[in-house]
Amino acid sequence: MDQDNIKNKVYIDSWAPMRTEDVDPDTLKHITAMIDLLPDLPVHVHKILKIVSDYESNSKEVARLASSDPVLASKILNAVNSAYYGLNKKTDNLRLAIVLLGYGEVRNIALRCGISGVMGSGRDYKSYSTRALWRHSYLVSVCSETFEKDKESDRAGVLLTLGLLHDIGKFALCNAALIMRKKGIKIKGVKHSLGSSYVLEKEQRLFGTNHAIIGAMIAKKWGLSKKVCSTIEYHHYPSFFCIDSISKEYVKDVAVVGISDQIVNTLAGEKNLLPEPSPEFFEVLGVDSPIDKVITQELKNKLEKAKNFLTYIS
Repeated sequence: MDQDNIKNKVYIDSWAPMRTEDVDPDTLKHITAMIDLLPDLPVHVHKILKIVSDYESNSKEVARLASSDPVLASKILNAVNSAYYGLNKKTDNLRLAIVLLGYGEVRNIALRCGISGVMGSGRDYKSYSTRALWRHSYLVSVCSETFEKDKESDRAGVLLTLGLLHDIGKFALCNAALIMRKKGIKIKGVKHSLGSSYVLEKEQRLFGTNHAIIGAMIAKKWGLSKKVCSTIEYHHYPSFFCIDSISKEYVKDVAVVGISDQIVNTLAGEKNLLPEPSPEFFEVLGVDSPIDKVITQELKNKLEKAKNFLTYIS
């Protein structure tokens, strides 16, 4: 099979999501213009993401950066002083709060503050709720981390970040829809829709593109790594395209995020939002398919604990 055929091979014969090169040029022009208007991700958020992925760093360094943003610092303190942690006495020590929370939670709070500052919060459009999107992204990040046995490794931190960022395109679609509607801009949808009920297909009907493509464009604008950009763009490929359609250096990351996304959706009773990832993506991670075999009681308990934590910090 030649490379073009490999690239176009799909598992679902009736429908597959568009890729960047499939987007209508006029639509791409409008979307690019909207993304160009987005502010950059705050510098201190970039630095925190880098530091908390390095387990040789220390809480003093993270506290110094976090203290440069009063909103972020207050969020960290509010989280550690919540009933979830049950401290006997509330603390105003940011460094202690970071130690108690752990770098994973600090990463989550920093990203949430940074992205909410750029894209706004509390905005809803059709089925998109920013609160629900953050909840889903957080759970996917927690689930993604479980695929790395060494929780102190750099890769564990990277998987947390990928999980948190995988759906940033949905935030942008929500904002873009509101802005474009206000400006009277009509976005061209796909010309050939075959009646699929998948969320990606619905996005393409509305916007002429999907959140994975837009998310990768935003990540690139923010200067995030190629690994992050590619994983965001391809995170739904496991449900539609063969494994050879993804560069080998990103396959495992895409598999982790794609399968974690499906796990969280399945546990939320939304298994049919997308087709189940192909068995070869499970194989590359050394786990058994189908998805139900990956959902252990231990994983359920971990995600339930994560949901409980969210009720205290949301």
